[in-house]
Amino acid sequence: MRRVAFFVNGMINVFDFRSHEDNFVANETRLMKTASLWLIALIGPISAFAQDSLTTGHIVYEEITDISDSRWVQNRPDMPTEIKSKWDVYFNPQNAHCSFHPEEEEDDFSTGGVQFRRMRWEPKDVYFLDFLNRRYQHYTDFMSKEFQVLDTLSMEGWKFTGKQGIVLGFPCMEVKKTEHDTVDIIAWFTPRLPVSAGPKEYVGFPGAVLYVNIDDGKTTISAVNVQMGKVPEEELEVPDDGEEVTRDEYKAIVEEKTREMRRRWGR
Repeated sequence: MRRVAFFVNGMINVFDFRSHEDNFVANETRLMKTASLWLIALIGPISAFAQDSLTTGHIVYEEITDISDSRWVQNRPDMPTEIKSKWDVYFNPQNAHCSFHPEEEEDDFSTGGVQFRRMRWEPKDVYFLDFLNRRYQHYTDFMSKEFQVLDTLSMEGWKFTGKQGIVLGFPCMEVKKTEHDTVDIIAWFTPRLPVSAGPKEYVGFPGAVLYVNIDDGKTTISAVNVQMGKVPEEELEVPDDGEEVTRDEYKAIVEEKTREMRRRWGR
């Protein structure tokens, strides 16, 4: 068993790594007051000033979903084959806030002699992280009803692959998990930015997530800009609307309502 320390969210976190089919399964064990030599070798010596500058900032992510397999697109070759959106993540040593990044309207397009105007869909989703209490909050709406999805920050289900790489100039480590038995999700996080922030629900790691690959590239979420510096207080405001549910409860609600819709439409 290997023990590795990460400086995350202003505290030293120690992880035990157990070998399992060439992967490392990470289980957070306890907080420590002193950093290990391994940590110093990984992220380099960081002064108090430098550490503060690496835990406060703003990251913009671009999410791209491939829809080329959809019947609608296949029947209309001039239709766009990707859906793109951007997300803002603001963070400081105590909290992080992720929300949709509005952009200017894109140009119209035509197919088959018909002119189409792009209708921009702006999700209401807001993700808020409380690092000190290891708390995750997702504010969303489903079928015109608002919810607060509550959970704890953890790495449950994720495995370290041992792979390392560079994203936007930051040294990163790869983690992976599988959902629904067949959908692989890969995330790259950097201990150089020692906060457990990231895009949407991809959070809780010992460093900020800079890249996510879902289902072999069908959806990717990539950091496109990282700016360090003081974050305005209004960018970290916490929404308080919606019925409070756990992540499992919200998942069950969505699945039940989806089944009802399919029965109603005979599918």
